[in-house]
Amino acid sequence: MDAFNDRPPIRHDVGDADRRDSADPRRALLDRHRGARILVAEDNEVNQIVVQELLEAAGCTVDMAANGGEAVKLAREGRYDLILMDVHMPVMDGLAATRALRAWPGWATPILAMTADLFDASRQDCREAGMDDFVIKPFRPDDLYAALLKWLPPDAGATPPA
Repeated sequence: MDAFNDRPPIRHDVGDADRRDSADPRRALLDRHRGARILVAEDNEVNQIVVQELLEAAGCTVDMAANGGEAVKLAREGRYDLILMDVHMPVMDGLAATRALRAWPGWATPILAMTADLFDASRQDCREAGMDDFVIKPFRPDDLYAALLKWLPPDAGATPPA
C-alpha cells in the first residue's frame, strides 16, 4: 500500500540532529569540521595508515608523529584542533607527552588516548596525565568519528591553519 503524507514537514529539533550524527558520524564530521587539523601520535605504521585514511575520509587534515617526542614538537610548532595520542610509544610515551603539553601555559587542545588497554588503572593514568578521553584500539570507524565529534571545538576546521 502506498501512502501520501499531506502534512507540511515538521521542523527538527537539536535532538534530531544528534540522532542523525549518531547514525552517520563521518558525514557529521564532514559537514561540521571539514579541514579540522588533527595530530596523530602513533608508532605502528599500519595503525598510522588506518587512522590517517579514516580521518582524511572525514575531511580532516592529518599530521603524523611516530613517538611522543615528535608529537610534543609538532604540537608546540603548529595549531591543532585535537590530538590522538597512542599511550605506548618509543622515545616518549603518550602519558609523558601529554604531561609535557599540559605543562605548557595556556595549552588546552583536547587529547584523546588511543589504547588497547581496557583496565581501569590505565584509564586513570591517562586522565591523571591530562588526556580528555579514550579511543579503544582496534576501533570501529564510527567510534573514532563519534569521539571527534564530541571533542572537536565548534570552530574546528572553520579557519585556515596559522
